[in-house]
Parts: sequence; structure tokens; C-alpha cells
Amino acid sequence: MAYKSIQDILQQSQNLQKLQAHSLALKKIADIVIPQLPSELQLHVKIADYQNTTLFLELKSAAFATQLRFLLPALLQKLCLRPPLQRLREIKYYVQPRQD
Repeated sequence: MAYKSIQDILQQSQNLQKLQAHSLALKKIADIVIPQLPSELQLHVKIADYQNTTLFLELKSAAFATQLRFLLPALLQKLCLRPPLQRLREIKYYVQPRQD
């Protein structure tokens, strides 16, 4: 069994800290985005990621994706006024693969 050096452990710790910070940022974004959706969509949309100027959403089915598509222009306009989403320029979404 190979032992990890202190440098390896510290590097892993830094990566874990970055991961935790990103997770907390996504939680804050979810707290802003989800309430802006109609109640029938709120339980079916998850924040997948936010990178640069793009917000990625995950939906539970294609039917919810169709609903969301019509809401995107107004949603984008509302969200880009809210910190930390001032740089938001695009919302992309995908349908979660079925779990059979």
C-alpha cells in the first residue's frame, strides 16, 4: 500500500474545498432560481451547474422541458438582475435520463 505524501493530502483538501464552495454557490443560485418558476415546475427542475455566463438546468421529463422552453426569455431577464447572476446570458437545460 502506497502512502500519500503531505502534498498529496493538501492538494486533495484544496480540491475538496473548491468542490464545497461550488456546491454552496449552486445552492444559493437554486434559492434564487427555483422560486421564480411556476409551482408546477419547481419540484421538477434542479440546478445542474453555473459556468461563466451559462446556467444549466436538469429537468425530470421532456414535458417539463417544453413548459420551461416558453418561460426561458422572461426567466433569463429576471435572473440576470439578481446577484450573483448578473453575468447570466444563457440558460441551457437537459432532461434527466430515465432510471429504469
